[in-house]
Amino acid sequence: MTTRFNVLDDTRRHPELSELLSSILHTVAPIVRETTGLALPAEVLYRLTTPTEWRDATRLNRHRILARDIADQTLTPEEISAVRGLLKITSFVPVLVWPLVVAQTMEAADGQVETVIAPRALHHSGFLANAKCLTAMTAHELVHHAQFEARRGLVWETYAPDRRGMDRRGLGASTVMEGHATWTDQQTTARLFEAPVNHRELAKRSWRYRLHAGFPGVRRLGPRPDSYEQGARLITHAVNAQSVDVVNQVWRDTSLLPTAKEIAAPDTWAQRLAAPSEDRGLVSKPIEQT
Repeated sequence: MTTRFNVLDDTRRHPELSELLSSILHTVAPIVRETTGLALPAEVLYRLTTPTEWRDATRLNRHRILARDIADQTLTPEEISAVRGLLKITSFVPVLVWPLVVAQTMEAADGQVETVIAPRALHHSGFLANAKCLTAMTAHELVHHAQFEARRGLVWETYAPDRRGMDRRGLGASTVMEGHATWTDQQTTARLFEAPVNHRELAKRSWRYRLHAGFPGVRRLGPRPDSYEQGARLITHAVNAQSVDVVNQVWRDTSLLPTAKEIAAPDTWAQRLAAPSEDRGLVSKPIEQT
């Protein structure tokens, strides 16, 4: 299937960046497809926005997730009230974290999966002036598009993960999604640049980035670093021990998501993935999930 790449500059101030990201997408797409064994959707959309528009997009996405949970799940009034209260309390989070988040891939109101990028965040993170970091970011987010396509019809973005067959905190889902994307961007950049890109070493952070990163507890407001680092180790081990095709079973079966114990002991998850479906009950799956 042919994929059409579309990079929209809603800011109307970054035509060069739009062209560069489009070029990078065309470069990394075949490597991402080959590495992951996943198909890309018919259309891939990246959108450049102002920080305000980025914050609005993330806020609206959170409310759409709750609305879908209410529509799909039998949530109690108390549970709905608790999540609405959480959204209200955490409404300030995008204001604090936007310089730290180089891109976010989500479903828009029309159901189109899009990657939303604030070029000012790329500047503060040090990615804007570093082609290698931009390549890693572009590949990483493209993997999320492939993941959405692979699990089409299944919902992993939720405030009620236990109602959708996941652990109560959604730890397994976030670890697999971010770990898989990190593993792929490392594989992709290693092929393009002879070594995986490490943005922590290459990107020169601005004073504003360092200021926001230094706020007490700010790192707990976004995806945990463990989701990327432990997740990449988990995926690497499973692919090396089994295969990409074995790992890709997880996108259609949430019961295959790793538990906290399996994340800490990757070999146990790889063994469970490789077991024939009729024999998986014979492979021990830790009952306790955090």
